Amino acid sequence: MTQTLILGAGLTGLAAASHIKGEARLLEATPFIGGKARTRKRAGARFDITGHWLHLRDKDIEAWIATLPGLKLVKHNRKARVFSSEVYTLYPFQSNTFGLPADVAQACLQGFVDARLHDVELGPEAPQLAAPKTFADWIIQKFGRGIAEHFMFPYNEKIWTVHPRELSAAWCESSYIPIPAVADVMAGAVGASREALGYNTHFLYPDDGGGIEGLAQAIAAGLTLPIETDNGVHSVDLAKRQVTTKDGETISYHKLISSLSLASLIDACERGGELPPAVKAARALLRSTTVSHIDVLAKGSNHDQLGPWDGAGQPHWTYFPEKKFPFYRVGSFSAVEPKMTDGETRNFYVEIAHKGERRVEDEVQACLQGLAEAKLIDGMDSVIETWVEHVPHAYVLQDPNYKVSRQTLLGYLAEHQVLSTGRYGNWEYSAMEDALVHGRKAALWAGES
Repeated sequence: MTQTLILGAGLTGLAAASHIKGEARLLEATPFIGGKARTRKRAGARFDITGHWLHLRDKDIEAWIATLPGLKLVKHNRKARVFSSEVYTLYPFQSNTFGLPADVAQACLQGFVDARLHDVELGPEAPQLAAPKTFADWIIQKFGRGIAEHFMFPYNEKIWTVHPRELSAAWCESSYIPIPAVADVMAGAVGASREALGYNTHFLYPDDGGGIEGLAQAIAAGLTLPIETDNGVHSVDLAKRQVTTKDGETISYHKLISSLSLASLIDACERGGELPPAVKAARALLRSTTVSHIDVLAKGSNHDQLGPWDGAGQPHWTYFPEKKFPFYRVGSFSAVEPKMTDGETRNFYVEIAHKGERRVEDEVQACLQGLAEAKLIDGMDSVIETWVEHVPHAYVLQDPNYKVSRQTLLGYLAEHQVLSTGRYGNWEYSAMEDALVHGRKAALWAGES
């Protein structure tokens, strides 16, 4: 019997394997390690699987990463922009209305004042606002209707594929949406913005041009156990504590750490044995989006001082809230690290979220036209090559069923000595550092008697 079986060699599984005490096995379904923190070489350039920028806040994780062999990370100040109303503005939108058309800026500023000064305007007898039930309620209360209509509603509908009124306000308890102070909004309305707002004002990235996979490779280099690639899971028998691989091997375990998506793990458990009706019902209520990303290689340099982005070279990434653009965000690896291309070219990732039925391959030309309109590329003729890939379960939908369904499934697995963890396993919205923290905690859990 294997003491601890780890499924998935993404950042969570690798971190768990790095911190584990005692005997363990690590299985990975693909020929590669790193999960979504992986880099591909194409036409002389390197592409990560969309933007993977490392933000560190946990001191223990930061100290551990500093010990990893062969990994040199460079700190970058975030250079993010929003493109709307045919202009670039600083990110976050809610505290950077300077530069927008006058009517748009006025609507955003007035709406913010109305929302945040509700009690002051109506006096001491003003009725208290009801606690927000939906994400849309929360947006209106925090930012006002102008910012909601010009950015928050359209952008979030693009990324979640549903209107914010269909999502719960509970997920807003996270720190991923910057909530500016009144002073920041006023400063941003007159061009005196303090850009460093939000959790991701700085980030780390490898400096050698090898991409974010260098982080995964550095963790793997220090492991004392082998990574068994091309060894995917077919079924999990919770009653017998056995995993059957797609090659037909049956592995008995004492504890199981899984970084597979929660939906995929429950499906594997159903193939291994009958599940209770409540578990099946909870699984049926899980919702998520697929993110398709178009990787683009184009002629030219990101670091030209010309363009509509205040003379500082192209942004690291840009948000596109307007419906006329098929994508919600575009980032550039070479804008962060020039060694990601040969210096004569620039490379981008273009992100489109959908429920899975959308054929993004048919939208490449429309996306390239959008890049040209935003002046990220020098016209359609500058494009050298494009590639399309898909990331299932990229964003989980925290709708009214989310909390109970997720807890039902995680609790059921825990009863059978299974820890489903990481961004996908814990069915959550989180960053790379969170994946590493999840892995470290999983190793501690596996060591408990």
